[in-house]
Amino acid sequence: MSEIHRDGGSPTDVLPQNSTEFGDANEASGEISVSPRVLRRPAITALLFGIGALSLFLLGLGKPGAMYWDEPYFVPEARAFLTGVPNPHPEVPPLCKPPLGKLLMAVGMKAAGDNPFGWRVAGAVCGALALVGVYFWTYALLGDARLAFLAAGLTLFNNFLFVMSRIAIVDAFLMVFLIWAVATYTAALMLDVGVGMRRFLFGCSGVFVGLAGACKWNAIDTLAVLLLVGFALLWIARSSFANANPALSHCARHIHQIGAATLLLGMVVAPLVSYSLTYWPLCRIIHRPFGIHELVSMNVFIWHFNSTVANNKFIAAAWYTWPLNLSPQRALSYLVGNPVITWGGLAALGLCLRRFWQKVALPEALVLLLFAANLLQWVVTPGKGTFYYYYYPCVMILGVAIAVAVRSLPPRVFGLRISLLLLVAAIAVFVWCYPRMAHLDTPWDCALGCWS
Repeated sequence: MSEIHRDGGSPTDVLPQNSTEFGDANEASGEISVSPRVLRRPAITALLFGIGALSLFLLGLGKPGAMYWDEPYFVPEARAFLTGVPNPHPEVPPLCKPPLGKLLMAVGMKAAGDNPFGWRVAGAVCGALALVGVYFWTYALLGDARLAFLAAGLTLFNNFLFVMSRIAIVDAFLMVFLIWAVATYTAALMLDVGVGMRRFLFGCSGVFVGLAGACKWNAIDTLAVLLLVGFALLWIARSSFANANPALSHCARHIHQIGAATLLLGMVVAPLVSYSLTYWPLCRIIHRPFGIHELVSMNVFIWHFNSTVANNKFIAAAWYTWPLNLSPQRALSYLVGNPVITWGGLAALGLCLRRFWQKVALPEALVLLLFAANLLQWVVTPGKGTFYYYYYPCVMILGVAIAVAVRSLPPRVFGLRISLLLLVAAIAVFVWCYPRMAHLDTPWDCALGCWS
């Protein structure tokens, strides 16, 4: 695997390649104890995470046996891709959302049948792939397999990934493309590869952002962060600041190798092209021509529909209440963020902000900007209501933020590893929430206790 530069080191510093050095490097930063033999093979570890997550998501996926939450809006739209007829739902036209999420849902229905399992299976697969992306993103960002293991473990048990991967709405598809967009973007900046591969990874990032936007428009906030970081690093590469800050020098040099033209192609042209092409199958189904005029017309309609349609005010929640929320969303599998990750992640962001203030570094900057953009977007988004599950992208970032913060903490507290304590606590809370989140039947739904 390509070498990865250490954050904060000189451009020539790279990860040690043998297990002894690897264990010593991580002993100082307090990561969890996992078999070094596995951790030396990041692809195998990521694959194991993906298989484990998919197995967890698929278990009992057919429950409940009827559509719930927003599934009655999206499943008929996905069914329209299979039947080749306009969406029969009388209240929501087929252009209320971009088409890719519904197309992927239709692929799952084609493979597994038009039934509860088939409606949700594509989301489960994408949820597992998103977890694999979190592992690779953290590994590329920090160059540390143990911290990548911690981030992926916390993400797996954050409650949100489990619930949102097991419901037939488009958020699971949005998330998988966003995570891989950030992962390939980070790899383009951090990996010690040739210029051609660096540009290819950068282009892949742009394509993934466009595909994320073709599931849900909220991807534009992540795109804005990637553009901002890219141009900031390009400016640093052409200034004396790069020499004064070794932590950013190699990233700035890499973005300089990519070049301003590739930056614009990757972060502007590639997203637009990949986003637009997802409308082609929709146009065929609804018998409309595929062209610029039609694309503009469709997207104007989507904007108008989503900015004016009335939402259920009884289940809406203000965006600023989400981070500290402890009330489960009963209608959506008792969804509530695992407080070990949501609250611990907020503390980690505070530590990242402090470290960034002391010394500008890419890992801290990236997690802070991505979290802020995905949360604060709801201050300006012209919708008529906000719902707690919109916090999903932010929660997916928090596991990585904890991993970034842990590397600057003492390795142990009272003789116990901080990262191990965090992971065990997160698993315990997840297990307590699992019976309700998985729709287990009585008496198993309250086997470990119930919410009042």
